[in-house]
Amino acid sequence: MSMLIGEILDNSVREHRDVTAVQWLKKREVYGESYGELWERIGRIRRGLQEKEMKGKHIALIGSSSPEWIESYLAVITGGSVAVPLDAGLPAEDLEELLNRSDSEALFISEKNRSMIPGIFSSCPKLKQIWMLHGKGEKPGDRVFPLAQLLEEGERAEDQKERVRAEDIATIIYTSGTTGKSKGVMLTQENLAQNVLSVTISVKPGTKVLSVLPIHHAFCLVMDWLKGFSLGATLCINDSFMHMVRNMGIFRPEMMLMVPMMIETLYKKLSMADASISKKAVAGAVFGPDLHTIFTGGAHLDPFYIGKFEEYGVQVLEGYGMSECSPVISTNSVEDHKTGSIGRPLSNVEVSFENGEILVRGSSVMKGYYKMPQETKEALRGGWLHTGDKGYLDEDGFLFINGRVKNLIILSNGENISPEEIENKIGLDPLVGEVIITGEDQGLSAHIYPEQAVVEAMSPDEQMIHKKLQDVLDKYNKKQPTYRQITGLVVRKNPFVRNATGKIVRAKVNIDEADDQSR
Repeated sequence: MSMLIGEILDNSVREHRDVTAVQWLKKREVYGESYGELWERIGRIRRGLQEKEMKGKHIALIGSSSPEWIESYLAVITGGSVAVPLDAGLPAEDLEELLNRSDSEALFISEKNRSMIPGIFSSCPKLKQIWMLHGKGEKPGDRVFPLAQLLEEGERAEDQKERVRAEDIATIIYTSGTTGKSKGVMLTQENLAQNVLSVTISVKPGTKVLSVLPIHHAFCLVMDWLKGFSLGATLCINDSFMHMVRNMGIFRPEMMLMVPMMIETLYKKLSMADASISKKAVAGAVFGPDLHTIFTGGAHLDPFYIGKFEEYGVQVLEGYGMSECSPVISTNSVEDHKTGSIGRPLSNVEVSFENGEILVRGSSVMKGYYKMPQETKEALRGGWLHTGDKGYLDEDGFLFINGRVKNLIILSNGENISPEEIENKIGLDPLVGEVIITGEDQGLSAHIYPEQAVVEAMSPDEQMIHKKLQDVLDKYNKKQPTYRQITGLVVRKNPFVRNATGKIVRAKVNIDEADDQSR
């Protein structure tokens, strides 16, 4: 019988009980807790949840990386409940929708998001109670409690011995979909455990890893935290992307996971250094003195950066994955890598191709999308996960990507953006006749053909129409996290090119001609 996440963590705690598991900053001081202390708190939260009869229930988390967040998440998935990590930067109405769609009955939320609580209770009838990850609860009867309450109840309770099964859903991770509606990826206990065990890397206990990615992302959650804990590494929490370089100097990490945008940002700092200063000294000032390996994924990294970072003594290893695969599909390793590739498929992964599209099957492939049977059927056709990416295996067995099948936009910061999801919202404004969202590495642009009846009723003045449309985008942007904000606007003179079935041809979005013959 294969190991589950709880068993992987339990083994690691037995081996590394006194090793520091987590470090974080609080008022510029570094705090930490050992594996033994971490596991003890996880057990208390888990038992507290069991006392509240939460086994098997869906429990959401809204907040940024913190010891309390990861302790609560691990308490949920090791206790037989289903964890639903959500992006704390989303607008309140989007989070309320996801809480409802995920059938979440309880919620862990950060103090920073406390103002959302009244709206959540009024909009989410299934939600029974909320625990504050930080800070105090509310008055008795308000269904909002401090995390300390669970810890206290769990200290007095005993673990229920009912075994968590390999096929049980451990977590639902929402990812952007090509249908304009985010999809809840159901990952089982076995999915997560097999991904952790199949990524092979050897590190000394206590190796420092600075976690800089959003914790609700599968890449961060599984590869930073679950994999890191399985190795006895010390996970250091980066409190802000703006402070990343400062925190690298404070924590002195040896390894990190990054998305390409972060690597590109660091390279700009490296390249701005005085040429008379040695590369070793520059690297120490930017990275800290001990960084030797960066794993990257989530978007394509130009091989240029891999070569440049080697000059500064840092090996950059690119991998490939998606939430639907828990998430890693392939990776370059320290001992076995090829620049430009996304590595070899993991040992628990089979890769095939259909019309150039990468297909995957194996023990890390999701169970399906929560309550979306049609989308599940489409994604898992013939027993294979259809990734939406085009690629090939070379003669040495390394995987390469050379295109995309789906409309999903992948930005250089690793964020996956569903253009349809944004288009549906922008399109609600009466002035917007047709809209297509496009993305380059650094941002999103809206291509809009104004609703002609509204234009005629207002004024044919082009500058005024542009301003009104920009106002529409500004109103949308105010409620969005930075990565979903629209930074470019193209106002069209003609409708978009459509195919024979009437669908807009996204590949021809830049064609703005009357009566185009290619329609």
